[in-house]
Amino acid sequence: MDGRQSFLQDDDDDSLLFEKLQEHVLERYPNPERKGCIDHTTLETWVYSPRKLDLSDPKYLHVLKCAECTRELIELRKQRDARRKAQLGNQAVRARNWRWAGLAAVLVCSIALGGVAYWRSHFPTSSTAALPATPVALTIDLSQAGTTRGGETSAVPPVALPRRVVAAHILLPYFSPGGKYVVSVTTDRNGTSEKAIGRAVANVQGIHTDLTVALDLRSLPSGTYFLSTTHEGDPASYFYPLTVK
Repeated sequence: MDGRQSFLQDDDDDSLLFEKLQEHVLERYPNPERKGCIDHTTLETWVYSPRKLDLSDPKYLHVLKCAECTRELIELRKQRDARRKAQLGNQAVRARNWRWAGLAAVLVCSIALGGVAYWRSHFPTSSTAALPATPVALTIDLSQAGTTRGGETSAVPPVALPRRVVAAHILLPYFSPGGKYVVSVTTDRNGTSEKAIGRAVANVQGIHTDLTVALDLRSLPSGTYFLSTTHEGDPASYFYPLTVK
């Protein structure tokens, strides 16, 4: 089968692409002398506390051409998951699986976004080929928003995002539920004109709820849009004014 066709049929989270990228790095980029490797302490921070690092720094793209660092990250994630399972009972594990999956998604996104750019650069489209593929980490604070189901929100200024691949850390309105969310960029509030979409899991700490999601806005013309959030347990979407520059 044509490898290009298999990537075109991949899911919205690019799972096949991430898996193939990891296999590619392990097979093609051995680095037994550990030249230019990221130190073990930093890799541990990457796995356990990724928000302490500026993962948009190009130096972290080293893992995309280093089998040793990639293998070490894989092992650290296995150790992390095993430790958590040992500490939690079966019921607690089931209840918190999606929450930890959110952190895992951030890690996978951080490792693979650069790789996605590498693979897709071989098959660029005319609308994205000239734009940088390095992800930009940005925070979107919606915590003070007053929302109306299916309508535009108030109490927050319009969100502005660049025409880039954006790793968006979104602070949802206070008391928002945790769990799985779909975040999309639309041209209207009907939910039928999605121009970019991402999926993530929101974490709850007290009244605060946040998530991190990847959105590829490179193919969008500059202009006004809406940023939409939809919780898996609530079919109603919430819309926030958005400007893409």
